[in-house]
Amino acid sequence: MRRFVLAGAATLSLFGASAAACTGATQVDEIYPSGDAVPENLLRMYLYFTAPMGDGDIVPLITLRHADGSVVEDAFLSNRFDLWSPGRTRLTLLFDPGRVKTGLEAHDRLGRALVAGESYVLTVGDAAIDAEGCNLAATFSHSFVAGPSDVEVPDPSDWNLNQPMAGTTEPLRVSLGSPHDHLSMAFRIQVRRGGKILPGGVSLEGDESVWVFTPRDPWSAARYELSVKKELEDLAGNRPGELFDQPIGMEIDKPELSLWFRPGGT
Repeated sequence: MRRFVLAGAATLSLFGASAAACTGATQVDEIYPSGDAVPENLLRMYLYFTAPMGDGDIVPLITLRHADGSVVEDAFLSNRFDLWSPGRTRLTLLFDPGRVKTGLEAHDRLGRALVAGESYVLTVGDAAIDAEGCNLAATFSHSFVAGPSDVEVPDPSDWNLNQPMAGTTEPLRVSLGSPHDHLSMAFRIQVRRGGKILPGGVSLEGDESVWVFTPRDPWSAARYELSVKKELEDLAGNRPGELFDQPIGMEIDKPELSLWFRPGGT
């Protein structure tokens, strides 16, 4: 599981070390969402590579197929600029929002790429080239099942927080109730004290449904804030107080985005 580290007070590091000399061993080592079930209105998938990738167009080498082997055509948004991280080790695959969101022409004409109850296989061909000019070590495949649409508005007030012990670096575990976008969880949930971001490490559990924070320094018997930015997204792009597929004219009250806790006594 990828770990996110808060260096100092506010810097989030998402990238590993630079690539070694070309050995032809570059491969996909992680995919998000990591679970084997996703909502049919899934908005994004992420691929992590073990070394920087080249600047060629990789999307034609990525195929989404039904369980019977037939290709799901035009599943991902066509973009002449691949959605790479700055270090070209993370690729964002964006499902065409026009197909995901109801009431739009693409959705009415093509429907969603994913259909609840059906199984799929995502494949990255070994013809993909890394930054050293080498092919991937092997073809990568990931199987998953589409579930019902996620049309629930995320509500942080429903989250469950454990109570870490004061005087320890026991992790704070926050159960969100459902899987969320892993990058959104890394950037948009923070522990603060006195208005300042608390340094420490973040990891994710439960197929990205549990946010785990381990402080750099022991907890004090003080009041801490769990700050949740309104841009936090679940797998379907829903945000606190806002559905991605929100009907026109629908108004939802945005919830308070600060949760308070106090570490317990030793």
